[in-house]
Amino acid sequence: MKAWWWLDDRVAMLERALLIATLCAMIGLSVLQILLRNVFSTSLFWIDPFTRLLVLWLAVLGAMVATRSGEHLSMNVIQHYLKGWPATLVERLTLAVATFVSGLMAWHSVRFVWDEYSFNATAFAGLPAWPFQLIMPIGFAWMAIRFLVQTGQGVPAKNE
Repeated sequence: MKAWWWLDDRVAMLERALLIATLCAMIGLSVLQILLRNVFSTSLFWIDPFTRLLVLWLAVLGAMVATRSGEHLSMNVIQHYLKGWPATLVERLTLAVATFVSGLMAWHSVRFVWDEYSFNATAFAGLPAWPFQLIMPIGFAWMAIRFLVQTGQGVPAKNE
């Protein structure tokens, strides 16, 4: 299990770096586009569709970071009123459901990206869409693995 935590720590560092880079790129490109339009009466055609793809990356990377620290969205009202082993049981059941849902999302994301690849879908400027969409199956698969590990061991502390 030590190998898992070592690997997860490295992935977490990569997630945070990609999250910061994605957010900075979104802000920088958006400001550039605003300046180009308002000051120079021109624009770069690829910035708007690329920024939309960055929103996808930002959402999935943010979800991955939240999953690692146990700060993801959760609708377990019952657990709020429970203590001891019943609370642990509900927590583990909730994590098991999250594992299943994340795994299902990963599977269907793989199918979606494969279809985009098969049909030669383009994102912008003639670039294929599927490389930009790979964040979905990778992110959901990693979240499913994290939820699975958390199901067996519990959620890490919020400040971890």
